[in-house]
Amino acid sequence: MKLIVKSLLFAGLLFLGLNVSAQSVQDAGKLYNQANQQFKSRAYGQAVKLYEEALKTCKEAGPDAMQLQTQVQSQLTQAYFWNGILFYQKRQFDNAIAQFKKGANMAALIGNAHYKKLSSDYEARVYASKGNSLLLQKKYTEAAAQYEAGLKAFPNSINAYFGKCLLANDQKNYSELKAMVQKVKSLIPTNPKGGQYYGKARSVAFGAFLNAGASDLQKENYQSALSNFNQAKSYYAASGVLHYYMAVANAKLKRWDAAITNGRKALSLNYKSKSDVYFTLGEAYQGKGMKTQACTSFKRVVKGPNVKLAKYQIKTVLKCK
Repeated sequence: MKLIVKSLLFAGLLFLGLNVSAQSVQDAGKLYNQANQQFKSRAYGQAVKLYEEALKTCKEAGPDAMQLQTQVQSQLTQAYFWNGILFYQKRQFDNAIAQFKKGANMAALIGNAHYKKLSSDYEARVYASKGNSLLLQKKYTEAAAQYEAGLKAFPNSINAYFGKCLLANDQKNYSELKAMVQKVKSLIPTNPKGGQYYGKARSVAFGAFLNAGASDLQKENYQSALSNFNQAKSYYAASGVLHYYMAVANAKLKRWDAAITNGRKALSLNYKSKSDVYFTLGEAYQGKGMKTQACTSFKRVVKGPNVKLAKYQIKTVLKCK
């Protein structure tokens, strides 16, 4: 009799367990369907909460809910990502990072390589945006930490490397700047916007070396100026102001042929201060002993600070006709 009672008790508990499990699966299914509706409505924050509840319920239900759990995890991965995008658009950076981290972890767990890469990439973008904000405040150490965090999340983050270009430029760390521009260039094949970012990085480097060279000109460090101008030229050669500055530096170093070449190039690129270019060309032609060309160039100096000097060369020194 005792054996029969025990058997009935076991059967009852088993039946109760099956009912509880079935009910849990049903509850998880309801939460999953509600979450899907929120996801379709782009209410990603609410969808995340419901998917998380559904996932918890699936785990409590055990093996019977495994198929549903797989579906929940797949949708939750996407919900984390899109909720992160919403936070990112609102510039709620820390919340966005938290969502992208969860999305990347869930994607890794279920073997979804696409969303793993996408979530990690956007996590790095948010870190880069935080870094850029700190850079504007001249908080260089903090900005650098954000760029490094971005690269830890996604080692090929073009956003983080471009941020490091901006940081190197602000700190006048020109060797680092060149290295980061090259790194951005190396990522072109793997990033749809690689060419765009490389163009921006080159522009930053061009401006940095152009300004460094201009500073050298003011200090009369002409050889150093030319070195910086040649670096700038390697990033962008079609600049009238660059070739004018190079003409000035070469003229000061009595490199007449180079000064003439740069001066002519500046004119061909429609450099706006033509009188300044003609004055430098006049000096170069004069230094080279080409009187006719020197006179012609000095006569074309019609405005700016060099007008009186040009007239003096024309009337007193060269005695132009």
